[in-house]
Amino acid sequence: MNTRTCPHCNYKYSIAEYRTQILFRFRFLEWNCKNCDKKITINSKRRFNVALTFISIYLILFIVKITGAMAYQIWATLFVLCTIGGIFIFAFDSFKKAE
Repeated sequence: MNTRTCPHCNYKYSIAEYRTQILFRFRFLEWNCKNCDKKITINSKRRFNVALTFISIYLILFIVKITGAMAYQIWATLFVLCTIGGIFIFAFDSFKKAE
């Protein structure tokens, strides 16, 4: 899998470049590759699936918190770890050619 790689020139974006320039872009946004200057965009199917998975995990955590089945400190720790994990998984995003 070519993560953080331009589909035109195979330029691989570093994690720092990805985090500062690309992580919070929406699916409909296009930008020019830093190396070849051709238009690219994120793989929106993958990003949607990852987001849906983490939303499900957050909902489960909130339900457990509301029912009182978990101590607040444990819940907060799991919530923070899940958020950090989500950002980490998004760092393995893939790009596609803009149409």
